[in-house]
Amino acid sequence: MIFSDLQDLHLIGNSRGQLINNKAGRAVFRGSYHGAQIKLYEAFSPEHARFIAALSSAMPEVFPAIIELRGAWVMAEWVVGEPLPAKAYAEQLDILQRIHSQSVDNLPIPGFCYWQDFLLPRFKRAASLSIRYEQILQVLETLDLSFVKQQVIHPDLSPANLLQATDGRILSIDNELVCLGYLPQLDLCNAMRPLVQSHRDLMAASWFSSHTADLQTLEHTALAWLVREAGAAFVAGKLQYCQTL
Repeated sequence: MIFSDLQDLHLIGNSRGQLINNKAGRAVFRGSYHGAQIKLYEAFSPEHARFIAALSSAMPEVFPAIIELRGAWVMAEWVVGEPLPAKAYAEQLDILQRIHSQSVDNLPIPGFCYWQDFLLPRFKRAASLSIRYEQILQVLETLDLSFVKQQVIHPDLSPANLLQATDGRILSIDNELVCLGYLPQLDLCNAMRPLVQSHRDLMAASWFSSHTADLQTLEHTALAWLVREAGAAFVAGKLQYCQTL
């Protein structure tokens, strides 16, 4: 059997109970491998799996260890730990900034683009139902990021995806969307989204106390966020909200 060395595999459910269930539309399993508990998940491509492995190796203080790659499948250590408290936005922001500052020099081509391969296709599925589809596409074409240097981004660094391991490390446990990108502020928006408003304000104030962004970058971030929100609303069945956006 193809999984003969993997034991007790079972799908990890998400909030909607889907079987193909991570944010990239792929499967996530828990199981055991040679007696050790593991997480097995699909990256976007074999190249993306190698990128995740290389980044995890470069930042063992942030990412779980990668045990093995099989094509686009990533086998990672299963992290045992405790969720961060609700007010741990400072720790969340610190990890996000460390990821953004990671050198890209020795990382492989990611084989996945959060904008091109995830946000844009999901949004276009919804926008294609609109009689203003061509006009919407023209607006999207104004989003030119060629002037911005790429960096490591993590679009899914929510508090629920951070655990304090038994060895004291605070680890990011859902890393299916990490790649290289142009809009770190979009990561910030994603990270703040589950927080209460007061914590959002504090996290944003802390971010912009050490980061500057020109008007064009902020406008691009706002447009990308609308694309993100409309696409998410569409796949969640919130069609009225999607149409409003």
